[in-house]
Amino acid sequence: MATITCEIQWLTYLLQDFKVPFKQPSLLYCDNDSTRYIAANPVFHERTKHIEIYCHVVREKLKKGLVHLLPISTTEQLADIYTKALSPQSFKSICSKLGLINICSPACGGILKDTNTRVMLGS
Repeated sequence: MATITCEIQWLTYLLQDFKVPFKQPSLLYCDNDSTRYIAANPVFHERTKHIEIYCHVVREKLKKGLVHLLPISTTEQLADIYTKALSPQSFKSICSKLGLINICSPACGGILKDTNTRVMLGS
């Protein structure tokens, strides 16, 4: 969450430099209730000592109104396809939601025709 918060900050500076209008706060979805609580709660807990620096980054940007944390169900978290191994059903569901298609599928125009792994365009 700290990494994406820094990326949002950088994009904000970039958009301001180019004078592109944008809405703040940026919505940041998180499927972990504990993470959202720790980021929003300024009270220090001994068990969170190892993530203290990251928490300060996110807390500061939350306080300044750069980002707004929102909950999301784990089953709806599209970023999981990039960050963890998924069951085939979850993988296919997220691919569908992202609009990804299998370009090797015959339904996509039969792009791969040769068995020697050469790519042939067209029929």
